[in-house]
Amino acid sequence: MAPVTFAGALVGVSLLGAGWSRLSAAFHERRGSSVQRFRKRVRSNWLYAAILFVGVVWWTNADRAVLTSVGLPTDWPWAIFGWALVAVGAAVVATVSYLGAFPVARRVRDADIGAGTAAAKMFRYQLFIAALVFCVVTALQVEFRVLETSGLLTMLAFVAAAYVFSAPLVGVSQTTAAPAAATRERLDRLCDRAGLSVARIRLLDGGGHRSDHLTRGPVGRKTLFLTDSLLDRYDDEAVTALLAVDAARLGRFVYELRLFTVGAAAGLVFLGVAWPPFGFVLSFLTFAGIGVIVLVTGEYASKRLIYRADEAAAQRVGRAAVADALDATADEVDTGRAGSFLSFEPSLASRIGRLRDAGGAGETEA
Repeated sequence: MAPVTFAGALVGVSLLGAGWSRLSAAFHERRGSSVQRFRKRVRSNWLYAAILFVGVVWWTNADRAVLTSVGLPTDWPWAIFGWALVAVGAAVVATVSYLGAFPVARRVRDADIGAGTAAAKMFRYQLFIAALVFCVVTALQVEFRVLETSGLLTMLAFVAAAYVFSAPLVGVSQTTAAPAAATRERLDRLCDRAGLSVARIRLLDGGGHRSDHLTRGPVGRKTLFLTDSLLDRYDDEAVTALLAVDAARLGRFVYELRLFTVGAAAGLVFLGVAWPPFGFVLSFLTFAGIGVIVLVTGEYASKRLIYRADEAAAQRVGRAAVADALDATADEVDTGRAGSFLSFEPSLASRIGRLRDAGGAGETEA
């Protein structure tokens, strides 16, 4: 019965997630929600479905039962195979849940993409996320059981890997391609105008609707990723302004600050658990409290740096150009939880408002 239990959880939660995603997407379509709000809702639905699947499997011990049914032990380290099975299952559940909203998403985004292509791309992305979680859990177990330490080494190793290998990780999770000669010449020219210096440029498949851009990699080996949709939809002035913002962020080490903040906050929690100088409960609360202060401080500093980066970009390419570029891409760029509490990103509306208000003040004073 073990395979039946696991398969039942896989099919049942997948169908539940797909049905709920379809209803939720249709509701937001009728309300005329923005693309950003619609995207957040779809993302939260597949995430909740994957978490529910993991919870059901954990509660029923279905993964252990599957190992037993094929004659494998369920204790360490054989349990790793069960975790891998759960990770793949979670990726399947998340993908099916997303496909429930796909017909509505295609209408909302006005995207010409087939369900099979969308499913393949989504499953690749979900499998990448599941593999990351699996690697973290496995590494923590190795550290707990073999090294008999607190997990702090694992946390530090993954924070360092997130920085050093951030560019390859983007390439693994998404489809990338080297730009054609004409596109590369255009981008080189725009990067020069924007003051953005990168080692490589790679195009992401935007599916005709997603206009994203980001720069990742260690200092001196940065890679610019941007969707083909961004280049197709916007003129050189808008793209230059967006690249100027990226260049200003790089100069202020915004991404590095975020990694350091998250790593420091998590490290403090691990320290409170591993070496409790005041007893476990008091030490955990003390170090966790300090970690929250570090997180809030880092969040505030990140937003200030982003505002300053906008100002620096405005000085280079023009305040109106930056504000117009941010405004034009507001419904397409995935800003996640921007502007919310403990988000490292200020809301796009506040960024645009500051640029326009300062521009208007400057014109008035002149």
